Amino acid sequence: MPSDHKQAFFPLSEEELQLDPSLPSPAQAYLNTLSPSGKRTQATALNNLAYIFSDGKINNAEKFPWHHLRYEHTSQLSSHMVDIGYAKATVNKHLVALRRVLEEAYRLGLYQEHNDYYRAAGVKSLRHETILRGRTLEHDELRALILACLADAHNPTLNARDAALVTLMYVTGIRRQEVVDLNLSDFIAKEAKLRILGKGSKQREVFLSEDAVSALEVWLSHRGRGLGPLFTRITKGGKVKLERLSAQAVYYVLKTRQKQAGLESFTPHDLRRTTITDLLSADVDVLTVSAIAGHNSSDTTRRYDRRSEESKRQAVERLRSPLADIENDEAKKP
Repeated sequence: MPSDHKQAFFPLSEEELQLDPSLPSPAQAYLNTLSPSGKRTQATALNNLAYIFSDGKINNAEKFPWHHLRYEHTSQLSSHMVDIGYAKATVNKHLVALRRVLEEAYRLGLYQEHNDYYRAAGVKSLRHETILRGRTLEHDELRALILACLADAHNPTLNARDAALVTLMYVTGIRRQEVVDLNLSDFIAKEAKLRILGKGSKQREVFLSEDAVSALEVWLSHRGRGLGPLFTRITKGGKVKLERLSAQAVYYVLKTRQKQAGLESFTPHDLRRTTITDLLSADVDVLTVSAIAGHNSSDTTRRYDRRSEESKRQAVERLRSPLADIENDEAKKP
């Protein structure tokens, strides 16, 4: 009969945790290949993995001996992470980081045997199905959001920045960290284009609508043309400071304008989701939408498509409700 017994998870031993400080760091080598946002995310993942594989003794990925990992250590990582409370999607993100850092360790010559690396890095992602989260915004909601940005007459500089920010995020479907990383030099006004540095340090160029260019030009009339971040901080008195906004600041801007417009709550990523859905609804082919969004795969783009949600809602409304029949019968009784 098949056994229900799970194999134990084995962290590295005290001896295996010893790291020669003169060796190059595969963690640093891997992180250096990423964009600023990707670096922060994957650094956290690597630190988590170092903590798990060291049984809580090391929480800094750069101080962990990745080349000492073998198949017996990595093969049970997924089930162990699920057992201690990680969601399957989160586990898979950690597995990506694990495979990449082991690849860097191999390239740096830290693995003496190819098979040791090959087996340790051969961990497969977990299969899982997720329900789409978030929502898309209606056109009237987007309009109300822009109007909220322009409504305050006390700080026209702030209004211009926020209106340009919202317009740009919708027109391009740009990620929150990507908009934070934009510089003035990334706006190519003559060609109505924007150069975006995306995940994995991959660059893409996206064309801008006339409205987006106009909104940016209005903002730049306040900001000035000095080199630096495209979207900057603004004081309460309306003075522009050439300091880059943080990702949290972008969240705060959208949350503030959402409340002022009286809209249902949404996230910065919902703006991106809205852009992708609206492009697909306009019969733009999925490969073009993938290129605009910066997706590696059109399958990822299709996951953002919320049109099927409306189709399912309409399908349910076509069903004849037995409860309605009962209520009608009761209403007809004398």
